[in-house]
Amino acid sequence: MSDTSAGRPPAEPPPAAPGEADAPRPLSFWDGRGELVIGLIMLALAGVLLAGTLGMDVIGEGGPLGPQGAGWFVAVLAAATGALLTASSLRRSPERRRAAAAAERTNWRAVGLVMLGIAAFSALIDTVGWLVMATLMFATVATGLGNRNLLRNLTVGFVMAAVVQIVFSGMLGLNLPSGVLGGL
Repeated sequence: MSDTSAGRPPAEPPPAAPGEADAPRPLSFWDGRGELVIGLIMLALAGVLLAGTLGMDVIGEGGPLGPQGAGWFVAVLAAATGALLTASSLRRSPERRRAAAAAERTNWRAVGLVMLGIAAFSALIDTVGWLVMATLMFATVATGLGNRNLLRNLTVGFVMAAVVQIVFSGMLGLNLPSGVLGGL
């Protein structure tokens, strides 16, 4: 039987020592620095993309819209984004880091859906094909990031995948994997 059921108020916890409640725990280097991790991942990705682009075996001169053009563009974009995120994280004051650390909660459902979309795309693009997998990946990632309108996600994903397919095939002469739609 609890104290409240007997008509007595519950026992209060002992008072905190002076200054104990006011003193926040010391911040570790990583508290409130989630964007630093993402920035460093983006910089590493930019390095991998740069190495891959430089190592491409290109026949003839592709120019800025050739096979290496997209690699350079994405590598520069990833490097700039990574550098800005890293600098922003390192400049953040301890008070803002403490507030961010207290407010941060990982949405594992979103992380899982985004990772599932990317992993499925990578694993199945050759057998299923670009158009289908890019559409499904866009819809999965958009849903994971919070858009609950699945029909719109699929439609936008299909339109974007089709435009990329047309640009690569028709304008650049590069064939993306056709997969199950190859015989149509």
